[in-house]
Amino acid sequence: MIRVSGFIALLAVSVLAIAVLWLHGTTAIAIVPALLSDALRLDFAATPLASPFLVLIAIVAPGIGLWNLSRGNDRDGFSLAGFALAMILVLLAQSVAAFILSWEIMSLVSTFLVATLHDRRYVRRAVFSYVIISQLGVMCLTAALAMLAMNAGSYRFETIAHFAGTIPALLRSVIFALALIGFGSKAGLIPLQFWLPRAHPAAPAAASAFLSGVMLKIAIYGLLLLGLQLASPVPLSWGIATLALGLISAVGGALYASVETDIKRLLAYSSIENIGIIVSGIGLVFVANVLGLHLLAELALLALLFAVLNHGLFKSLLFLSAGTIAQTARTTDMEHLGGLLRLLPATGVAMLVGCMAASALPPLNGFVSEWLLFMSFIHALIAAPMIVQILAACALAALALSGGLALAAYSKLFGIAMLGQRRDAREPQLLAHDRSWLGLVWLGTGCIALGLIPALAVASLQAVAESTLGTRELLSIPLPPSALALLPVLGVVAAIILLRVRGIRRVPTWTCGSPVTVRAQATASSFGNPLLTIFAPLLQAQRSTELCPPTWFPSRIVAKTQLRFRIDDVARNIAARIQNIARAMRIIQGGRLRVYLAYALVAVLVMLVIAR
Repeated sequence: MIRVSGFIALLAVSVLAIAVLWLHGTTAIAIVPALLSDALRLDFAATPLASPFLVLIAIVAPGIGLWNLSRGNDRDGFSLAGFALAMILVLLAQSVAAFILSWEIMSLVSTFLVATLHDRRYVRRAVFSYVIISQLGVMCLTAALAMLAMNAGSYRFETIAHFAGTIPALLRSVIFALALIGFGSKAGLIPLQFWLPRAHPAAPAAASAFLSGVMLKIAIYGLLLLGLQLASPVPLSWGIATLALGLISAVGGALYASVETDIKRLLAYSSIENIGIIVSGIGLVFVANVLGLHLLAELALLALLFAVLNHGLFKSLLFLSAGTIAQTARTTDMEHLGGLLRLLPATGVAMLVGCMAASALPPLNGFVSEWLLFMSFIHALIAAPMIVQILAACALAALALSGGLALAAYSKLFGIAMLGQRRDAREPQLLAHDRSWLGLVWLGTGCIALGLIPALAVASLQAVAESTLGTRELLSIPLPPSALALLPVLGVVAAIILLRVRGIRRVPTWTCGSPVTVRAQATASSFGNPLLTIFAPLLQAQRSTELCPPTWFPSRIVAKTQLRFRIDDVARNIAARIQNIARAMRIIQGGRLRVYLAYALVAVLVMLVIAR
């Protein structure tokens, strides 16, 4: 009964998100607490820019709720509903206080979700990393929004956007640098991504689906809000920096995912890659906007908004599929998985759809969004100045590299986990009445529908892009030809016909005269070994001199062979320094109530002085 009530709560939040879409541009809720300064004004309103993100919440929430009915904990539904509601509040916030308050509520609820299994040491470490990065981000965002409010003389976003053109150049750069740290840390951009591959695997599957599928996109919304409205236009140098950070994150995330052996960590690193692709599109929008290339900016914005929807769908689908695998096989380590397609056929098909979409293969939605983004950079090669042409050429090469690495990572994921024979001797835990596949079907259908009929979303997203950028020029959307989406299907049909005609020749597996056992199968480590060898200069091996441990090594030794980016060491050093500073600040915590009341009084006085 509790699970059903949680599902109903998630459905209610989904309906709320849809209802808000009908009100955008027509209503605003202004809440001003009595006797308090205008700085604490709480304004909420629906805007066109928030519409795609509200649609994403409305679509993903029922799928997660359906899966959670069979696979989740009793009270997960209410926590997830609260998390979704907090994200909706962030999207509706139209004042500084409302945005910061909603952002902190979202961070707090997500922290509790990550800490669900807090009795485990690695979960507590993940929570600590997440709390550090969350508080660093909110401090930077508070400072950036306070500077914008001081420049405009108002704390309302509408007024701040009106005075965006009057921001001095130096102050504009400082504001955007702070915003990039604040939103980039929450989105998982390199070099502030170290929390993400820890927090996502530590959280329950339904929470991971919301964290990766939706929350990371809320940070994307914040970056667009500030860069295109509150502090527009972004300086050219910062637009280029945003583009570069996105490309570095895309290649780095895909590279790390291609050599990862744990399913949830692989998906977490893949999220870094996907966010990097989206942020590279944001960088192109910023560059095109400041250079007056309005059609290019509109096309890039359309492409990245479509990528936001697509990533939310297939990444939620993959995390839920990983949750089903974890509960059935009691592990997400691919070194111990195999042959799950026979045990979990519905989950296997759903994971295949998710892997194909994440690899940008036709005819699924990931292919269409990457096609549009590639067309944006190709358009930049033709219509932009020389510096943008050079950036576009580099971006095309980086996106092609990240796409190839992502394909390798997801081929490994599906091939090792789902195909072949079972490696684990333990009996799988199968549910007697498992309805979690309904949630997978819901999300998988969305991936297929947006891939086959992208016009379902493209027309609405084009209207959002035009409204956000204020463009009135006619944009011809370069959607992929329909025949291109049918090529994989035609290839499969041709292969089946060819096999029927020639016949299938079956011979026993040859293992150099040794008995054929499950150990003769390829492992996740051996699958990624060629990529590890090729990209060894870019990676730091925190393991023995062997590039790939033998398949008979114990899992605890294999786990110690995981790679780490050199940048992770830098991030950990930063986190350690922050921890040392926090310990030094314990001196102000005397445990006396009078001292704490004095702190509160001083804080109120300072706030009133600033507000005046």
